[in-house]
Amino acid sequence: MYRFRPFCNTDPPRIAKLWSCQPPQRGLAQPVSTGVLEMCLFSKHYFDPKGFIVAVNDDDEMVGFAHAGFGPNDPHNQVETDTGTTYMIMVRDDLWNSNLPDQLLAQSEAYLRGRGAKVLYGGGINPLNGFYLGLYGGSELPGILLSDEPRRRVFSRNQYRERGRVVILQRDLVRFRPMVNREQRRVAREVNFETLYAPITLNWWNTSVYGSLERIRFFLRRRRQDKVLAYVTFWDIEPLASSWGLRAAGMFDLWVDDEYRRHGYGTYLLGESFKELHKRGITTVETQTMLTNAPAIEFYKNLGFAPIDHGLVYRREARNS
Repeated sequence: MYRFRPFCNTDPPRIAKLWSCQPPQRGLAQPVSTGVLEMCLFSKHYFDPKGFIVAVNDDDEMVGFAHAGFGPNDPHNQVETDTGTTYMIMVRDDLWNSNLPDQLLAQSEAYLRGRGAKVLYGGGINPLNGFYLGLYGGSELPGILLSDEPRRRVFSRNQYRERGRVVILQRDLVRFRPMVNREQRRVAREVNFETLYAPITLNWWNTSVYGSLERIRFFLRRRRQDKVLAYVTFWDIEPLASSWGLRAAGMFDLWVDDEYRRHGYGTYLLGESFKELHKRGITTVETQTMLTNAPAIEFYKNLGFAPIDHGLVYRREARNS
């Protein structure tokens, strides 16, 4: 028999112990400390202890937890509770085949419905990305990883359905050489390549999610004009990348002005960015995009990215019974 209760301030050491005994997998940071958990989870000002449900056995041993939460409203200036997600389910390794994960999911769903959620998701994915960046997934939160069989089974058998799929790609920078052709030489003559450390975030939610991460942004600015034509942002995938034995950067927020798309500017921007990252000791770049985004996948493929995993976007309607 298990007893379920909300998070207590004395729980982090036991949560770190439970986390660190999980089977190794690429998308789950190992090991973790109480300091890492504090940074990635408990210090977030929208963390609600009632949404972090702990399971203990008759000996008061922590045997699992489920973490439920929300994302932002449309202006991204406060939490919106119409849509919620179970960010994480974790149980002791020998209990994955028991009914404990299902009981924890039910506890998470009850919390979300009680706060007004009408739609439920499984796993974190933008904009439901307020927790676990750097602890799960990679460059961004991917929902539930295809390679993460225990958690996939929990959501699948509880009427969650796949509503989308993310492709996760990586590029080795050690052997990277930028593309050289007439188009790339033309772009190089037209633009300046610039760097900005710790770029300002655009709103409250992005500040909450990304503000504490070590980030760097690269720009293309048209020469003799104060016009930015393209930019891309990277962050150190920590502590997850340390589990891989790599120094890796997560790529997100790639933007090219509509007028300059498909004219080599994005290719030039990433080529120069990868050269600069490699100088700084980064050996791998990871990114992700929806599987339905064929132009982006083809663009990344031409730059030497290869798929390494997929993320599943699980969703169900929130019923009151």
